[in-house]
Amino acid sequence: MLSSSTRKRAVVIGAGPIGLEIALRLVERGYEITVFEKGRIGEHIRQWAHVRFFSPLGMNLTPRMRKAIEAELPADDSLLTGGEFVTRVLEPLAQSAALRDRILTGWRVTAISRSGLGKMGLPNHPLRSERSFRLLIEDGEGREQIHEADVVFDASGVYSQANWAGTAGMPAPGERRLNDRIVRHLRDFDGHDLKRWSGKNILLIGHGHSAANAVVALANVLKKNPATQLFWAVRSDKTKPVAEVPDDPLIERMNIVNAANAIAQQPPENMQVLRRTTVEAFDFTAESQNSQSTKPSVRIKLKIWKDFQEVEVDEIISLTGYRPDLDMLRELTADFSNISEGARGLYRALTNVTDCLAKIEVAPKDLQSGEQNFFVVGVKSYGRNPGFLLQSGYDQLDGIFSIL
Repeated sequence: MLSSSTRKRAVVIGAGPIGLEIALRLVERGYEITVFEKGRIGEHIRQWAHVRFFSPLGMNLTPRMRKAIEAELPADDSLLTGGEFVTRVLEPLAQSAALRDRILTGWRVTAISRSGLGKMGLPNHPLRSERSFRLLIEDGEGREQIHEADVVFDASGVYSQANWAGTAGMPAPGERRLNDRIVRHLRDFDGHDLKRWSGKNILLIGHGHSAANAVVALANVLKKNPATQLFWAVRSDKTKPVAEVPDDPLIERMNIVNAANAIAQQPPENMQVLRRTTVEAFDFTAESQNSQSTKPSVRIKLKIWKDFQEVEVDEIISLTGYRPDLDMLRELTADFSNISEGARGLYRALTNVTDCLAKIEVAPKDLQSGEQNFFVVGVKSYGRNPGFLLQSGYDQLDGIFSIL
């Protein structure tokens, strides 16, 4: 425990499960902490509140969390939805005696530097680490102020920055112009949002687990309203486009994957599965450009193997993964992989790891960012690598706190 004369200031960016676990650990060590969250507690998880975790609750909690939460928790083998996890775990944790009044929601960190030193100021010099961090923060009304800290943890995640739908990671022509028309997160397609999707022509892009959840839900929309038309564009040439894990111990994941692949093998009459497909361009149709409609239809050019095809749709769903937003870190000397955009040392450890349950060996030095006392943690440390599991994030923290 630090004495009051050496009490250090720490900032945690993000009030998701990783951020709150870090905050608990810092409180234990006597740090003066502030958690900045640009949205609400568990904001990113709230975006898929209707979807169940693949992993049981027991894998998503730490002993510190259990101790801090005074309310009774569901059984360890429970598969909670994202919304249930927020209300049963994250919100009680944020209101616990340990963290109450230490979390500021609605505040976004927009830039971080060392006091008086940008990226070019004394790089790799011991004197650089003696300077405190300066964070520019902004509230929901655009008011800004400076906050200082001795230690910073970036647990802000990746869910706020989706990958482009175009080929090779680039936006397709017209995609940026139509960005506000493209849904890039899981919605409650068959629930609260049913009216939006029913009876529409829809393009779904992607064949990962998010897309698997989406196609299962949209298949129910197709049944309820046969006038609905779905095009499912996948880059895979396999009859089962969603990757399977043999003898998958995560039953919920296995069920979703199997259900999505079954739909792909035998799609209903009002659905087409377009394999070996990439998006070449987005544009409004000629008719819609002259229309007074507030939501005109969109023409999308697709390349299907060696041929080209155009489809006209009302709604576009692109679930092609996410990437970290590194803009606020531009004036730090933090070192990122030029491939995954995650922590460089961690990228090497993740090479050839194909499943989130695989045990990876990570040395504490692999978790250092290159900027002393600044750490990128949780799913953001994985960058564009999709194989993150909450348990992996908690394991990271053991290594980081062993050298802090």
